[in-house]
This record gives sequence, structure tokens and C-alpha cells, in this order.
Amino acid sequence: PTPPSRPFAMLASRTIARQAKTTTATVASKKTASRGQTIVRKNSKGGEEGARAYNNDAFGMIAKAASYSLFGAAITKADVEGEFTCEGPITVFAPNDDAFADFAKASGLSKVEIMNFPGLKDVLLNHVAKGKFTAAEGLPAEITMVSGKKVSTAGMSFKKNDIKVDNATIHAIKMVT
Repeated sequence: PTPPSRPFAMLASRTIARQAKTTTATVASKKTASRGQTIVRKNSKGGEEGARAYNNDAFGMIAKAASYSLFGAAITKADVEGEFTCEGPITVFAPNDDAFADFAKASGLSKVEIMNFPGLKDVLLNHVAKGKFTAAEGLPAEITMVSGKKVSTAGMSFKKNDIKVDNATIHAIKMVT
């Protein structure tokens, strides 16, 4: 025969297991927690869900490209996304992260500090021009940018040319103009 304490122990373990399931379900359904608590989200998926979606325009292409993250962040920080998402056609001369870091260093700033650089908006607008300018058709010697600055294409160091997106032609460059 089973000792009298054995059925009680089995009943107690079932009760504790039910309480644990109830507590887990309650915690999983909470959307917020106090500071220091772990947040458990039920039916939540990881990865890129909930991240910002980008269009197939000049800004979207720049923002999605890992080696152009500083340029993309600067465009957002300077609030000039509209120039890169407009209907077009536009031409963008996109400096990669190494070029942007070199520009920051030459300006005596860190990559974080460059985002608050007073002339950042003008620097960014020196990289976008109204109209379609392709290397395949021959780039003009000089292009007037949206900022009003005339930029010589002769001295530009290109990494890749004629990247087509919905509203623009993008040229990947290794310098900040």
C-alpha cells in the first residue's frame, strides 16, 4: 500500500505545475514590465519584423546598404530624406562609410559628432542632383547639385556606377564632396 503522504505529494506537484503554467501565461501576455524585469512577448517573431520598411528609391537603397549606413543616418538626422525620396529623376553620388569617416576626421569630429555638424545638410545636398546623369552616357565634367554647388566629376573616385532605383541613378563614391 502507498503511504498516505504519497498521494498528497502527487496532488501538490500537479497544483504547483498548474500555477506555474498560469504564471507563465500571465507574464507572457503582459506587454510592459517594470524596470529591471524581463519582458516576454507571446507570438512575437524576431528578426526584421517591426523594423522600418524602405522603398526602392535612392534613400531606401542607401539606408539598406551596410557600407553606406553613416550617409543614410546623416540624411535622416539632417531631415533631407525628401530630396532622396522625391519623384525624380535624380542622381546621387553616395559616399561610403570609409569616406564619411575620413570626412569626419578631417573636420576634427567623431562619426557621432558629425551627425550634429552645422553644415551637414549642405554636405548631403552636395551629393544629389536633379536629373539623370549616367556613366554609360558619359558624366558631364561639372554637375550643379541641389545645394547649388557645382561639383566636378573629374576628380571623383568611383566604386560603382549607374545603380538604378525607382527615382534615381546612384554612383557609389569613395569621397565626400
